[in-house]
Amino acid sequence: MKVLIYKRTHKGDPGPEGIFGIQDCMGKMRNWNYDAVIGIGGKASWRGHEDIRYKINWIGLGPKKIISTNQHRGPGVVFTNFALFEAAGQDIETNFPHLFKYMYDSRKRFDMSSVLPENVYLEVMGILNSAESYTPSQEYHIENIENHPIEDHNNTKRCTGCFRNEDMEMDFDQDYRC
Repeated sequence: MKVLIYKRTHKGDPGPEGIFGIQDCMGKMRNWNYDAVIGIGGKASWRGHEDIRYKINWIGLGPKKIISTNQHRGPGVVFTNFALFEAAGQDIETNFPHLFKYMYDSRKRFDMSSVLPENVYLEVMGILNSAESYTPSQEYHIENIENHPIEDHNNTKRCTGCFRNEDMEMDFDQDYRC
């Protein structure tokens, strides 16, 4: 199973409707080949969003890509199982200490490794298993996200997760091609 784990700097993407990319966050990464996503709160949250720091913010299983042609760098994504916790999520350092060390000690922004250390893998699988009882994204039936309001992140002070359309070089295992 390929799991995208990434650190969030702000709330709102995905929103309660369950669309990952509604604010165009994580750009082209949304089009990668993964089976699940775990959004965790990063160290450097935006002002006013500090309450998501070091918490499981959201989980999505069974992604389905939806059309996005209007100022988006990647598709929108909805999920067969979606859980949004934001600040109410579990504390990672307390509840998932191996994942905490793996993601925060290494200064990773995201991870989609083909091989995780066993102790991290077990915690990640526990997180994913907890989301199996959740219902699909509220907007699972939509075909495109063009009619949904999009926040313009180019006008924010900083959005370290959106990459501002800059070219980036990344190394991946052979199984992970964009």
